[in-house]
Amino acid sequence: MPYPAGGAGDASVLLDLVVETDGTVSSAVVVDGGELFAEAARGAALRWRFSPARRGDAAVAARIRVRVDFQPRPAATDPPSSATLPSLTPAPPAAGTSPPSAPVPETPLDVTVRGRRREIGQTTLVAADVRELPGAFGDPFRAVEALPGVTPIVSGLPYFYVRGAPPNNSGYSVDGIRIPSLFHLGIGQGVLHPGLIEQVNFFPSAAPAAHGGVVGGIIAAETRAPRPLPHGEATLRLVDAGGLVESPFANGRGSALVAGRYGYPGPILRAITSGLALSYWDYQARATWRISDHGTLALFAFGGHDHLATPSPSGDPTAPAIEQFASDFHRLDVRYAHEGPNGHVRVAVTGGTDRQGVAPTYVTDRSVGSRLTIEQRLTPDLRVRGGANVRLDQYRFHQKTGGPGEALPIPSSADPPPTNLTGGVHLDAVWRLGSRVELVPGARFDVFASVKALSPTDATPVRTTVPAFDPRLSARVVITPSVAWLSGFGLAHQYPALSAGDIPAPVFSVPGFAPGNRRLQAVVQATQGAEVSLPAEITATATAFVSRWSGLVDLTTATCLYAGDPPTYHCPADQPVRGHAYGVELLARRALSRRLAGWISYTLSRSTRQAHFVSSSGVDTLETVASEFDRTHVLNAALALELGRRWRFGARSLFYTGTPYSRLENGFAVPPYNGYRNPNFFRLDIRLEKRWSLGKTGSLAFVVEGQNVTLSKEFTSFTRSCMSEPGSATVCTLTRSEIGPITIPSIGVEAVF
Repeated sequence: MPYPAGGAGDASVLLDLVVETDGTVSSAVVVDGGELFAEAARGAALRWRFSPARRGDAAVAARIRVRVDFQPRPAATDPPSSATLPSLTPAPPAAGTSPPSAPVPETPLDVTVRGRRREIGQTTLVAADVRELPGAFGDPFRAVEALPGVTPIVSGLPYFYVRGAPPNNSGYSVDGIRIPSLFHLGIGQGVLHPGLIEQVNFFPSAAPAAHGGVVGGIIAAETRAPRPLPHGEATLRLVDAGGLVESPFANGRGSALVAGRYGYPGPILRAITSGLALSYWDYQARATWRISDHGTLALFAFGGHDHLATPSPSGDPTAPAIEQFASDFHRLDVRYAHEGPNGHVRVAVTGGTDRQGVAPTYVTDRSVGSRLTIEQRLTPDLRVRGGANVRLDQYRFHQKTGGPGEALPIPSSADPPPTNLTGGVHLDAVWRLGSRVELVPGARFDVFASVKALSPTDATPVRTTVPAFDPRLSARVVITPSVAWLSGFGLAHQYPALSAGDIPAPVFSVPGFAPGNRRLQAVVQATQGAEVSLPAEITATATAFVSRWSGLVDLTTATCLYAGDPPTYHCPADQPVRGHAYGVELLARRALSRRLAGWISYTLSRSTRQAHFVSSSGVDTLETVASEFDRTHVLNAALALELGRRWRFGARSLFYTGTPYSRLENGFAVPPYNGYRNPNFFRLDIRLEKRWSLGKTGSLAFVVEGQNVTLSKEFTSFTRSCMSEPGSATVCTLTRSEIGPITIPSIGVEAVF
């Protein structure tokens, strides 16, 4: 099997395998080994085939132990090798049985695992595990919503508040390539095929210095290294179909991959929610070429499309649908990586184009950027990491009508969007002070620059440049072999967000400086936590966090009230505010690849904002209130069980308390502002899988899955209105708004070959 990318030195992994009567491996559990090497060994073991154990003349299932030894790629003068064949340590067989036979080519060496620790404060979702999470539909990106600190705007929609930061303040990337979102609109999956994803790294706050330009969470996906053998995956479900094909060429020196997915959930959605039309698709293509023993050149192209439409308000079923939201993005990335025994140098250039908006107004972004990362191990206890990045974004407004090829001129009152140039450098060090203490000091220096017209009627360009310095510090202290104390601190900056016409914040907005504004969005973040290794291979973490924002742009800042005589809209906001979030998070999990697995995450938090409220007398007051999407309690619980004969069942529940709201009288909010709560929400997801062997290394699975099988509706607001007639009592009514049920059924087949 191949030596995993990013590994260092020799390593050994001990696996516990269940070999079925046909010789296939139905379960591979990691008993011991570093995370990076363990995943590579486990993935390969699931494709092995043995001669089955036998009881007399009958084949029977058996449990065995296998040790896999990894060694780095040798010098070019030696024959290529990457890992020794496994040695087998069979478990004691049942009476009257003999263990499965397999050749043992050599006696394994005694080695020490030197796999790299994950970053402090990082939660890693390994694709092979989270693809089995109920309600995630086999997509590792969807599993992010089950992590502590993550609060959905609405259940089922892939837009989250992360530790109180709005969706627009989180950063999304794939192999360091910034993209507008990792998810398709609405019920969509991730924008990359799951078979291409190795893992998803989640930093809810105080991320390492390499991540900058956002004041919220970081969701960074890493793609798999090219496989040494031809590989393919195919999926056909009620809502979409997808596939992936990869093959090496030129005796393994090169590799080519194509993948994609097409979604057609419209008929199902129309049966559940009348009049809704939704479609999505994505594509990926990658080619790599090893130009030397240590250097690799790669070309990676990918993109996606989303479309949401509703019926014509005329009620005529023959009238064309009205496009409500559309999103397109495309990326082309060219990169070179030089991997040495003690470090690496990676450089890349990326071009992209984006279009997002609500008909008829769209915002386009044409971008080009470059990034450089360097890492070098100076001593066994000290690694230094650094890099630089620069990116140019040219934003434009675009308008179109529903007719083919028809376009509308941009209204003269529209505020022209900016052109942004962003550059930065970062440096940090991973320093081990003995066997118990690890420090990671670091810093970023970024420059945010915008060129924007002075006003909608004056095209005079105004240039604004603002520097920012972001120190970072994290620490890990090993108290006992099973308990570690984790700390993190960081300062981060982000462009202010400008109005994007009718595009609903915080899902999308245009970054940049308005003329006369030099204020960045900023946050100070601190975390303290503990990580504990429990019996039965359970890992638990407890984390306390606090974040303070300034210059924040959020939904709370756009409080528009319909009031007055004659009635008019009053929007006193469109200005940045301060925010505050604090809380405690708990996470306990046992890998979902285990025979019996579980996952529990709980968040107790409070997020506040400064918001404008207008009284009936017209007085505009600034109040500190709960954020519009603050949820005091968020609880996720999942359980997966292997039933035998390669049947597997899982269930996941989600519970959270309601969001705050203000009651209205005669169109005006009345105290206590945001002092009331919508009802709580609960949903249940399930997953049932049956898997068969397909050839020597493949498999075929039948999967039934459903998100929100309880058909739960979510309440979004209460509105109180009072009316009185002369000579009669005042009559007040309370109107409840709700959404859903947003439910996603799925029946499909998955093939790996």
